[in-house]
Amino acid sequence: MPGEPKSSEAQEANLASLSLSDAGSAEQSSASTSARVINAPSGSVDATHSSGNQAASSSSTAVKKQARLADLPPIPPSAPKEPESDDELEHEEVEETVDAAGEEDADADGEEGVENLLADYADDENYIDLTHLKLSNKSLKRLNLPRFSKSLHRLGLRQNEISKITLRDIGSLSELKDLDLYDNGLEKTYGDVLQQGCSQLETLDYSFNSIRHISHLQELGHLRTLYFVQNKISRVRPGDLEGSIATNLRSLELGGNRLRAIENIGQLTQLEELWLGKNKITKLENLDSLVNLRILSIQSNRITKLENLANLVNLEELYISHNGLSKIEGLEQCRKLTTLDIGANRIARIENVDHLKDLEEFWANDNQIPDLNALEAQLGTEKCPNLNTVYLEGNPAQRSEGPAYRRKIILALPQLTQIDATAVRPLRIS
Repeated sequence: MPGEPKSSEAQEANLASLSLSDAGSAEQSSASTSARVINAPSGSVDATHSSGNQAASSSSTAVKKQARLADLPPIPPSAPKEPESDDELEHEEVEETVDAAGEEDADADGEEGVENLLADYADDENYIDLTHLKLSNKSLKRLNLPRFSKSLHRLGLRQNEISKITLRDIGSLSELKDLDLYDNGLEKTYGDVLQQGCSQLETLDYSFNSIRHISHLQELGHLRTLYFVQNKISRVRPGDLEGSIATNLRSLELGGNRLRAIENIGQLTQLEELWLGKNKITKLENLDSLVNLRILSIQSNRITKLENLANLVNLEELYISHNGLSKIEGLEQCRKLTTLDIGANRIARIENVDHLKDLEEFWANDNQIPDLNALEAQLGTEKCPNLNTVYLEGNPAQRSEGPAYRRKIILALPQLTQIDATAVRPLRIS
């Protein structure tokens, strides 16, 4: 099956890849439920999200520990405060206001046990996992994270109640390379804190928060992978992704936001993966400078035409299911494509793919294709010798062919090992 899929267009995507066999598939979530869940190939049952994978994989020398609180009363989440304006968020002070002594004492009762949470961790730990512990902002201060400032490379803080980052906690980890803040209560990036204290970051996951702007990350020059799945971002503004960050960024995941246009990313010339699934984008545009792009996932948007892809000569995987396409076109220069997912559109004819010699997976399920007559001419062994998977279910052709549907596909495309969700058995010819 296609791999968004093998990623974000991970964090919910049919599932994920960020899997989709129908629009609802995009809502599935996995442990990788991060972007590839949102940007998953149509019809796929199991796709891997980039965001989830990065939390699961560790270097050969890293030692993973899962910290757990013993007998700690649950900390009730604070009600999120809706900002009066975007400016209010942008100019909010980074450092926490020092609490009154009486408030500190009152909160201490609810934080009992947090100080000892990392007691068994050596000062030279390089990976700490604090997932799903209901940690609050005050909890972070009590963890004494500066103790690990010279050694910690990976910090997992998924599924907590963190709404603020300061130089006294996460910002003190000067050697940090991988920070996972998936599913917390953040309304801004606190990127100024990270730029000052965690300048070595290579992977940063803000997925499933309430962030509105990609702010103050321009000087994170080592950053290679950035996830913003399922936030409240309505646009990439001029300057958001300029500066040092544009030098090394390889993967950008913006699936599940409120984007209406692809804009202000032309400076990301080293980008290899762009995940934009489940937004409100209406046109493929402003991609000309992304000549190193290998994966483009833009499922579940409002695109009606395949266009402006001529410069994407290194593109290997294109996921554009669940849009409004009526024709396969515009792929003349995308000769390195191995996966093409155009499922759940309005396409009535298989055409303009006979030049894709490296194609391995072709997903065209749930379209308006009336017959199978073009299969051999467009996808046959002489045209696409490496093709192994085809999805055509949900088209009028499947209904009109009836029981002969699979047999006709096999006769036209004998190189296949899978048709729809079923493996191909050797055809018996009597």
